[in-house]
Amino acid sequence: MSTLDTTSATTHRRSALLAPVGVLAVVAGVIGWMLPDRTVGTGAMDGMSMTHYMGLLAVNQPWNLILFMAIPVILAETLAITELVLLFRSDPPTWVRSLSRWAGLIAGPVMVLVLVHLLKNAVVPLTSGGGWRGAADVIAVLTYLLAGLPLIGITLVEVGAIGTDARDARKWHAVFVGVFLVLAHVAMIFGMLDPTVLGWGATHDMPGGGTMPGMNH
Repeated sequence: MSTLDTTSATTHRRSALLAPVGVLAVVAGVIGWMLPDRTVGTGAMDGMSMTHYMGLLAVNQPWNLILFMAIPVILAETLAITELVLLFRSDPPTWVRSLSRWAGLIAGPVMVLVLVHLLKNAVVPLTSGGGWRGAADVIAVLTYLLAGLPLIGITLVEVGAIGTDARDARKWHAVFVGVFLVLAHVAMIFGMLDPTVLGWGATHDMPGGGTMPGMNH
């Protein structure tokens, strides 16, 4: 088979996934909207000032940690590692390509679910109610949400919506992985920071005299 035929077949296979992955993304969005609010619950560290990012991960253990941190990070790290293998080996094992492909296809719908859920239950209520805990809080939450967009972009690459050919798709794949890792680490750094360091009052708007479970909106 010629190179042109191979490229055409690959493009056709990628495009054939557009509809089912699109349906999966819509279903994920609906689930994210309908899912009971995960931003509140038990398990937060009482008496400590923390960003909403840390509050989200601290409540409903271990499920919030798995859904909002472990799954996205595992998918991204899988994509990063397989990307290196694909870039530096001329004939990588078939299972590496398959693993990279499936991780890329799953990442987008997962992040659609997460983004829809957090926009509904955290960002909108916190913004409308003035519940943000200073600059560190805003930076942590918003960069976390922005980090979901590159993972959605990787899924669009996998279904052929981005990238004119295999080389172009590989380039976008690598760019999206890099952008996600940068944004995710910025979110982690500011999310772990005591919000009072960047000016939020130590007892300002702290429900229950200092207890900060979850998002508390």
